[in-house]
Amino acid sequence: MKKLIIANWKMHYGPLKAGAWVRAFRRERLPKDLDVAVAAPFVSLAAVRASLGRASIPALAAQDAFWANEGAFTGEIAPVMLSEFSCAYCLVGHSERRINLGETDEMVAKKAAVLQKAGISPVICVGETETQRRKGEQDKIVRAQLTAAVAGLKGDGRAVPVVAYEPVWAIGTGRPCTPQHAKDMHGNLRGVLKKKFGAAADHVRIVYGGSVDLRNIGEFLTTTGIDGALVGGASLDPRNFALLCRAAIPA
Repeated sequence: MKKLIIANWKMHYGPLKAGAWVRAFRRERLPKDLDVAVAAPFVSLAAVRASLGRASIPALAAQDAFWANEGAFTGEIAPVMLSEFSCAYCLVGHSERRINLGETDEMVAKKAAVLQKAGISPVICVGETETQRRKGEQDKIVRAQLTAAVAGLKGDGRAVPVVAYEPVWAIGTGRPCTPQHAKDMHGNLRGVLKKKFGAAADHVRIVYGGSVDLRNIGEFLTTTGIDGALVGGASLDPRNFALLCRAAIPA
């Protein structure tokens, strides 16, 4: 199973800058044994798709979706709309949305299920806060988040989900968790997936996010069993992100 690196631009890059980023990134050399995706804002999806042309690297991802394919939901984006851009992935349950917009485990589960039905792999974000970690509740919290999120998913090989473990206290702080902590949580999450999907759980990639950069990406991917990374700030410069991708899979 190939490693997966996802660039999450968050609220950066309108159509002009997004298109320029993709064109610059495509000039970079990337490891062959690596899947790469870019999670762009909704308004930039068309520009990214146009700049990609027929290329499949990087794959296109969205940063969120609604749990219905049509209806009176002003301002929301349906999974079937994302399918028209050939989105391969879509983030759901990112901690910034849980905290700032009040998204619940139930909402995340509904989004993930509708995305999978639309043929888009949901990237399910889970992670504990600093307070929960200090109380020793991280395993219980993250297991509960993932158990709820995968409840409506199928393990039939179509639109295989991705799990992104992002400890909230590490996102954007420059203070990533230790490789040992990531390894322990990887095993914790894998257990939830095994219970839900059985042998099919082996095809679900678990990636790490939270202050991932060029200096630590190699250690996370080679010593923890983690299957990739969800990269925020370190993905905003196309050349630096390409360097990070090469560091993830040493020659």
